[in-house]
Amino acid sequence: MTPVIEVTDLTKRYGSTVAVDGLSFTVEPGHVTAFLGPNGSGKSTTMRVILGVDAPTAGRVLVHGQRYVDLPAPLREVGAMLDARAVHPGRTAADHLLALARSNRIPRSRVDEVLGVVGLTDVAGRRADRLVTHATNSHPR
Repeated sequence: MTPVIEVTDLTKRYGSTVAVDGLSFTVEPGHVTAFLGPNGSGKSTTMRVILGVDAPTAGRVLVHGQRYVDLPAPLREVGAMLDARAVHPGRTAADHLLALARSNRIPRSRVDEVLGVVGLTDVAGRRADRLVTHATNSHPR
């Protein structure tokens, strides 16, 4: 099965700062994948390169065998949230996804499916500014 995302020997430098150094991994279809690590470990930089926001210094990143920016309808292939502040705090999780779906000709049924896959069905109607409280209270440390 072809990986959804394939990162090969990714390096990203900002001037003399190495943000990502020789990273390789694949994301297989049907899996939710997360990056874990301390601040400054390259998580956001890797996502920015995958989504074509930043260009790699070296290496290769493919989404369904192509660069994300070359996909004809990229949001229909891979969705990501680089910054939680990108969601209006008064909008619900379901409404945020519905706006993205409508603007990309994605069926409404996919909103419910995605909420289920990421475990947010029970809070789909909760405002975004209240989801942080839910996440903090739902997952004891």
